Order: sequence, then structure tokens, then C-alpha cells
Amino acid sequence: MHESYDGRMRPSILVVVVVAAACGNDESSTPSDNGGSSSGTTTSDAAVLADAGSDAPTDASTDANADAGPPDPCATALFCEHFDGYSSVSAITNNQKLGPWHAALQTGATMNLDGAHTTSGAKALHVHIDKSATAGGRLFADGMQPIFAGMPGHVYGRLKMYIDPNGTSIHWTFFGVNGPADPSSPANGRNASYILSSLPKSNANTYSFVYGLSAQGNDGFHDCSSQSKTAMPTASWACIAWDLDSIARKLRMYKDADATAILSVDDHGTGCVAPTSATSPWYGPIVNQLFVGAWSFHAMDDPLDVWIDDLVVDTKPVSCP
Repeated sequence: MHESYDGRMRPSILVVVVVAAACGNDESSTPSDNGGSSSGTTTSDAAVLADAGSDAPTDASTDANADAGPPDPCATALFCEHFDGYSSVSAITNNQKLGPWHAALQTGATMNLDGAHTTSGAKALHVHIDKSATAGGRLFADGMQPIFAGMPGHVYGRLKMYIDPNGTSIHWTFFGVNGPADPSSPANGRNASYILSSLPKSNANTYSFVYGLSAQGNDGFHDCSSQSKTAMPTASWACIAWDLDSIARKLRMYKDADATAILSVDDHGTGCVAPTSATSPWYGPIVNQLFVGAWSFHAMDDPLDVWIDDLVVDTKPVSCP
């Protein structure tokens, strides 16, 4: 695994038990070479018709509304990215800036906007990591973005992800949030991250959470994890949604339109790298940075190609369509 926050590389042991703005081998909130869901509730058709009375819609208009599908969350979301607003961008280089993003890229990986696999529009974010490489590519957003204006300690979101080929490593990541730990917690003054990740099981990638907390005094860096039983599919799109509550220390991950979480964390996960106790609380961040992409802090067993599209982050629930 594992995110450190001072940019230094440290050896680690795995304990497996881990847009536009408006619309190290250590895993750090900013990698060493970088300068830098709950489903919403719906009203039943019966209740809608009862409330409508004589003005209830005809079958034809009801069918039309159903065919239209759910509303686009980008209409109101605080942060939304389809990766289609960069017509002149294909290959992304280290430290490149585009829209709200600044890029981090290491040797052994490439990062592009391409149309090989998309769920909307003409482009998606594509990260490739070579076999045997310890590398990756991430896009970071921070600064004066609407999602950070209220200093949120509770965020929701979703993204769509396509993986092929589906190489494994001890731990690679695809989305995360970072910032100073909840100031009401004992971790005040430290930096914290909640990270959506992959941990291996039976030679397959599984959806997982990883938690990082910067060292302070005699208390070293916290590198903790919780692993789901759900394997990441190959050569098909999956939608992953999340609910990250730093104050209550509750994390939830959902897949596709299923309202049942595939992974839950309450207070703490299932394991930590020694000497941190497995029951150490996950004091989460007051979010001032988010990042997306594929990044492995251990050598890949085989090549990995990840496409990410339709990213939404908000302070209200966001679900998969």
C-alpha cells in the first residue's frame, strides 16, 4: 500500500484483511514526483399519481418521462467531469494542467484522454501501467473549486470504470480525497486520506478502502485498509459510488445500481500496517483535494489499463444510474 505525506519513500508490508469544476513507493495525497453512495430516495409511482389527482400524467407522458432516464447530476453537482472538454489534449504529461486538474505521472505509466472506451461523449481518462512497474498517473484537483468551498467533512460521488487488461499488484488506487484531519478529532493537525483502491484476492482485483494518516510525534504513519469480496470486472464498465463521512468515520462503497453497499467501514477497517493497531479509528479529512487515476505503489504482476469516465463529487448523495 501506502500513502505517506512527506513525499519520502518508505518500505511497507501489506496487511490484507484496504469539469470542469462547476456543471513514492508510499502512497501520498500528492505523489512524490508531483508538485503538488448512498442511493437517493425516490417517490413511488403510486404516490405521484395520488398527489397529482386529476392532473395525473397520461400513460404516454409517463413512458416518455421513463425513457428520459434519471436527471444528469452534473446539472447541480459541485464537481463533475466527463473528460470531453479538452479537444486539444490526448497524451497527458507530468505536471500538465488542464481545467481544474494538475497531473502526476511516473515512468512506467502513460495517461491519456482517448475514445477507446467511453460511457458518454468522445473521451475518457485512460491510465496504463506496465508489467513490473511501480508507477501510475493521477489527476489532482484542489484550490478554488466549489466542492471545497464549504470545507466538507462528508462527500459523496461516483465514477464509471473500465479495466482491460486487469493486472494486479499488492495495492493500486483509482480515487481519493485528502485534507487535514477532522479538527474535532484526536488527529487534529495531521493529514488524512480516504482512498478507493484495489487489493488482490485469488489473483483478482477487489474493491477496497485504504486510509492514511500522517505521522505525528511518536505515532507513525497510519496505513490501514478494508477489503470487499467483490472482484473488479474485466472488459466491462462498472459504476462505483461512495459515501465518505469523516466526522462519523463511516465509509460506504456501492457498485452499479445496487443500494446494498459492497464495502462498509464504521470507525475503523480490518487491518493496518504494524505497529498501528487494526482498531485505530479512521479520522477522516476535511476535504481540500481530490484525485483520480490509476497508481500502484508496488510492482504490477501484469499490465493494467484503466479508463475512468463520468466522475461526480458532491456534498449530497450521488448514485449510479
